[in-house]
Amino acid sequence: MLAPDTAGAFSGKSLVLSKYNELPDFPAQTAVNVQFGVVGVLTAISNGNAIIRRNNIQDPALGISRQLAQGMQNSHGFNVTEADDFVALKSDVPELAARYQDYDYVLDVKTLGWSSIYFPTDWDNYRVIYTAHARLISVDSGQVVAEQVCSHVPDYANTNQAPSYVQLENGTGLNATLNKSIEYCVDHIRAAAQLYNAGQADSVAAVE
Repeated sequence: MLAPDTAGAFSGKSLVLSKYNELPDFPAQTAVNVQFGVVGVLTAISNGNAIIRRNNIQDPALGISRQLAQGMQNSHGFNVTEADDFVALKSDVPELAARYQDYDYVLDVKTLGWSSIYFPTDWDNYRVIYTAHARLISVDSGQVVAEQVCSHVPDYANTNQAPSYVQLENGTGLNATLNKSIEYCVDHIRAAAQLYNAGQADSVAAVE
């Protein structure tokens, strides 16, 4: 995490947002395919990935990264840039530092996993689970300055408020739930890793 007294140390420093060239599989489990073991899992992955492609679902990690970067810019004075190129999903810290050697810091947010599954007592509605990993990397030292994992498992007082499978398939329910995951993870990562002051949170907006 960033020390509370280091705000001025980052003023004018360049911060680049990494972007990944692929996403992990999105298993869309249903009460039917879960009954068929490995075949059911493969079917869930195939169906889920098709939903992502068909609806052009964007990587939530980039939304998280953009909002965190804007908050860090507002609070610490970073000069923020979004990378034009993409990096491999398995890129490690030395590889990221080498790729972005023209910058002072790398804000690296990666989608670790995402999926949907029916409720045990409600097979008509689905919970979308999302996990991301965020780290701030110093290019000069090649060290991780701050790091945090976020897992969003939405809770519903009434499962009818969760998206149906049709709403997952047409993208409306999936996008709405992932937007909530982005909001949750921005707040969680910001606070847990102390990336910027809580008073700046209301001013967060997407990096242009």
